[in-house]
Amino acid sequence: MTRRNRTRQLFGTAAFAFALGVMWSRAGLAQARVSSAPPEPSLLNLTRQWSRASILGDLRELKTRSDYLELRVWGGYSLMMTTQAVVARREAGHWSAFLTRVLRCEMKIPRSVGDTASHATMQRLVAETRRRCGVSVTDVGAGAQLLTTDSLVVDRLDVPDSLIANAWKAAERAGVTELPARVERNFTADDGFTYVVELRRGNDYRASAIEHVARPEGDADRTVQAVFAALNQLLSPELRLKP
Repeated sequence: MTRRNRTRQLFGTAAFAFALGVMWSRAGLAQARVSSAPPEPSLLNLTRQWSRASILGDLRELKTRSDYLELRVWGGYSLMMTTQAVVARREAGHWSAFLTRVLRCEMKIPRSVGDTASHATMQRLVAETRRRCGVSVTDVGAGAQLLTTDSLVVDRLDVPDSLIANAWKAAERAGVTELPARVERNFTADDGFTYVVELRRGNDYRASAIEHVARPEGDADRTVQAVFAALNQLLSPELRLKP
């Protein structure tokens, strides 16, 4: 499966019916200017949809002060594995960290309902599907249809400010500010582990989408793996995602 086809398949599971986080504009706040971002189609687009419809908010669209810092390091995106991110944030002089995980939600409905449902009915069905996350539907007969969506679960990490600051510094030393938007490969990527890195420094936003390779081909591969490892140190071993 090519990266383009995998991206399109993942897009098909994106949800637009999350509980929306409301961002209030205040004096002295500004949205970001984009310094670097992968071209479309990209897993970044899907990632921003997840974030926008959760309490995290879209990092590119957040209105922040000039001293705001946030790093989101996502990993996964394979159809057969979990996708999650570790988030390090510094706002008003205080550090915080979060673990966010994407849950797939499925529900079986009659095909006749799916074919004729109004927009309002479909929204209600999607909301019902989100209450059934984590349980796979295995028996979908000819007269049924599988409704799927995603839900983003965000948990605050109970770790000291000093550990979060150290993780941030480790990511900076690894070269997170120099990551390219994408790495051109001389092969077709399969349905494997991918990193999406989002960095916000004041009004500056940059992002990367880079496939994991077992043997790094260049500096970007080594950097993204080191950045991923730096933030994953904030997690207990059983919560760390392995490529």
